[in-house]
Amino acid sequence: MQSNQQGERAVANDLREVARRSGVSISTASRSLAGSSLVSAATRIRVEQVAAAVGYRPNASARALRTARSQLVGLVITNLVNNSFRVIAEIVQQRLAEAGHHLVLSITGGDPMQERAALHTLMELNASGVVVVGSDSKAFAEIRSRGIPVVHLGRRPGKLVGDCVLGDESAGARLAVDLLLAHGHRRVGIVCGPATVTSGRERLDGYRRALVSAGRAVAEELVVAGPFTAQTGLDAVKTFLALPRSRRPTALLVANHESAYGVLPALRELSIDIPGQMSVICYEDAPIMQWWSPAVTVVDNQPAQMAELVARLLMERVTGLRAVTTRPAVHRIPTHLVERGSVGSVPPRSPGP
Repeated sequence: MQSNQQGERAVANDLREVARRSGVSISTASRSLAGSSLVSAATRIRVEQVAAAVGYRPNASARALRTARSQLVGLVITNLVNNSFRVIAEIVQQRLAEAGHHLVLSITGGDPMQERAALHTLMELNASGVVVVGSDSKAFAEIRSRGIPVVHLGRRPGKLVGDCVLGDESAGARLAVDLLLAHGHRRVGIVCGPATVTSGRERLDGYRRALVSAGRAVAEELVVAGPFTAQTGLDAVKTFLALPRSRRPTALLVANHESAYGVLPALRELSIDIPGQMSVICYEDAPIMQWWSPAVTVVDNQPAQMAELVARLLMERVTGLRAVTTRPAVHRIPTHLVERGSVGSVPPRSPGP
């Protein structure tokens, strides 16, 4: 009997149950009980009646803390060249708007000083929460100390101060390399991000693991790591083609998404046929990958799914559904291959002059 009573009390004090019985979202239920003007009188009355019927009592101290916050939520990202970031920004903004919040977008260019400045500005604005692609653990700790919820996106800092949403980067790279090996390629090059960044480190790890699992040695001369820029891709093509013909790659995994905008034009400029002379797989999808001729095979990291999860995790913290002090968790979004026309068999001779 005691166990049943405890279970009933747990349900009664669950905002999810109030929202479900009221036929509204959790955010709308929370705003209704807070007396928000963004909710119609009819909806507010219905939610209040359901809350009273189930015995739900909002946490007074948590509500006081939340009402002191602005309705602003920060999204701090490195660039909008990366199509995944653009998709994520659009979806997160839409979900926040549905919950009565406004998105403040900051683009850091990967500069730690700009990242820190953006985070401090959001603290001064008394933001309700922050989603960040970055690694400034000191600034994160300061945000956490102020009770502002944080969700890390795409990169895992040394110390988590909030939930973290990542792609399954290593698995995605392995899928790509396995496909190239299945087409007979033995010299597979990779263009990846810096090892200091989660995606750069883990995608390179997946590349190495795939080769080792297939009994192939990892040729370090076929590994080019650099900043997330088109120039990195352009320089990588030059580096690979500067090798003696017998040591050049016949296939490339462009695991640094921004570098694809250097690799693809460089190969076209040099009249290197894809996939006749060079097979190519790029990491992360974008419209240009479908429009390119031939259309480019990609590892899809599912940014829309990432965005939905990021928005949900953040709003659970912002609304008090989950306490800011609850231990953060790391979430991995699975990747999959989208096969198009850029992968073929090994060419009869290595590419380039």
